[in-house]
Amino acid sequence: MPGDDLYHLLRSYDPSDVSMQRFHTVWCEGIPVEEAVSLLGADPATGTPDRFCEWGPGSDGDGEQAGGLLAGTFDGWTVLIGDHRCTADDVVTELSRRDRRTLALAWDYHGESLLKYARSGELITVLDVFDPEDRSGADPDALDACLEGLRFDLDEGEPAVEPAEAFTSALVVIGRVVGRPLDREWLDAPHTGYVVPGYEEWV
Repeated sequence: MPGDDLYHLLRSYDPSDVSMQRFHTVWCEGIPVEEAVSLLGADPATGTPDRFCEWGPGSDGDGEQAGGLLAGTFDGWTVLIGDHRCTADDVVTELSRRDRRTLALAWDYHGESLLKYARSGELITVLDVFDPEDRSGADPDALDACLEGLRFDLDEGEPAVEPAEAFTSALVVIGRVVGRPLDREWLDAPHTGYVVPGYEEWV
């Protein structure tokens, strides 16, 4: 059982009180990084070398102001970490066109948290991370094989499931689809940071 290790791994990069209150990431198979960041409204020309351990804005942003987008590759997948815009339904489905498998985790420690799976421009499965029986999509059960042995439902089980464990379980599902779990090696490796304009600039 994975417990909450991935949650605490990510939080170890920022131990502040607001760390990991929100987290938004999307994984898309076989799409070039520049194409993916362009679909999110970022200018590829703004790209500068960056790492998760040094990366500042993005995952907790509200989109009103310009935010950061961290992008890198992961065994044939492009990984994007940003604000809530990168996990919006229309973005996830657009990334998934041309038969590309796409997974997204929209995480809010105190609110709605969703795990999404899309392919060929369609949302296949959308799961509530805190209640995976609450699901929708063209095939709500498509990820069931990847859920085996994981715990999501808050306050259930012994010991009771905490939000950190539910978050880790969601990332484990992504890792099972991708074929490799997110790890410190990837988080510490060099990637690229981009600027995403705020809503007033993003047309």
